[in-house]
This record gives sequence, structure tokens and C-alpha cells, in this order.
Amino acid sequence: MAGTAVRIISLNCCGFNLGIEAYLSKLSNRYDIILLQETWLSDITCYKLQHISNEFMVYHSSAMEDKLHSDILHGRPFGGTAIFVRKNMDICCNPVPTNNPRITCVSLTGINSTDIILLYFSSLHSLKRTVKLVDS
Repeated sequence: MAGTAVRIISLNCCGFNLGIEAYLSKLSNRYDIILLQETWLSDITCYKLQHISNEFMVYHSSAMEDKLHSDILHGRPFGGTAIFVRKNMDICCNPVPTNNPRITCVSLTGINSTDIILLYFSSLHSLKRTVKLVDS
């Protein structure tokens, strides 16, 4: 990473599907870190993110788990964030626990240490609710 620019892209998927997977496969050749919002994937279906490229470590948070464990499902899927970090970068990458399904965080340790924090808020109401959860 020393002396080399890290190329980062952020994308709102509006649901992970085959079209998004193909698009991300093309982008994976040009970027070192890929940030995704609104994957709409659960913990069970997030394995699909691994199909994009074997050159990345993938960290995913699902916002669907509480909804999936409820008795009645209604409405469309929502939320979900993911961070892709290229494996061949000269860094150590570790997930940072957030205890919040709207936040995915990794700590990159190397020549310059950095935290990558990916937040997804669909509205001001969800932002205020999340800030209260994080503060407590």
C-alpha cells in the first residue's frame, strides 16, 4: 500500500442479483476496496457475494435477520452492507464488531492503519435510531 493509491468504489445495489454480480465482477479488476449498500441478502444467502471474485475478502452485515425470524414475512427485502478488500494488498484486514446490522466495519493494518466503516441509513429516522443504539 505504500506509495500506491487505494482504489475504492461504493455502490447501492438495490438488491443483489445476477446483473449486479456481473457488474461487480467487471469492477473487481479495477478497484481494491468495494463498498456495497442494500444487498438485501441474509446471513444464509450472503455466500453469493463470494462468487464475484476469489481475489477479495468479503465482510457482510444483514439487516434482514430479525425480519426473517419473525412469524410473518411481508414487504420487500431491505438493508445489508458489504465490504470487499483485495487479498493481495500489503495489509492485515480484520472485521470490527459493531452489533448493528446497518454497519459493517473492517480495520486495515499495514503501513498506514485505517478503519473502513460502511453505514446504511434508509431515512433520517433510522439514522437517529442507529445513533442511539451505538451511543448506548
